[in-house]
Amino acid sequence: MLVVLGVVGFIVAVLVLTRPPAAIDAEVHLLGSYMVMAGLLRIGRAGAGDGMAMPRRVVHGVLGTFVLVAGVAAVVHPPGELSAWVVVIAIAWVLEAGVVLTGSTFSSARSLSLVAAVLCVCIAVALLLYPVIGVRASTASSAVFLVLFSAAQLFEGVLTWVPARYETRSAPGRPR
Repeated sequence: MLVVLGVVGFIVAVLVLTRPPAAIDAEVHLLGSYMVMAGLLRIGRAGAGDGMAMPRRVVHGVLGTFVLVAGVAAVVHPPGELSAWVVVIAIAWVLEAGVVLTGSTFSSARSLSLVAAVLCVCIAVALLLYPVIGVRASTASSAVFLVLFSAAQLFEGVLTWVPARYETRSAPGRPR
């Protein structure tokens, strides 16, 4: 799942960077599409369990549902006042940070989860600052943070997907 989200994140980041810089509306749609997919995958992971205790599964599923709802709202938002929809997608990124933190069960990749959660918050802040720093800086910085977030997701996905290799070497037994 994390590998899929990482790849999709890279694709969305490239689309954000290659579209006209004045169209923050398109960025809201793209990031909303990512949130729809992330929410669905997070809900599926909570349902499957994936090594999580029941309370963590419930929190993961609830946060995943909120991410999904915010993503759908951002994708289907009507034209007009965009700042409200930027806030919705920024809230979705903060929720995604919570989902990342509640879903991390593998201690070997926990530091990547923390990095990914911080990057989610950075994306939210970059989006919320668009009136102050400008649309071009906001979209560029959120896309860069998305690339870094996607890399963290990919690495964590690879670390949790590929089983650790432990070579056990036993000393040859002494003949008795």
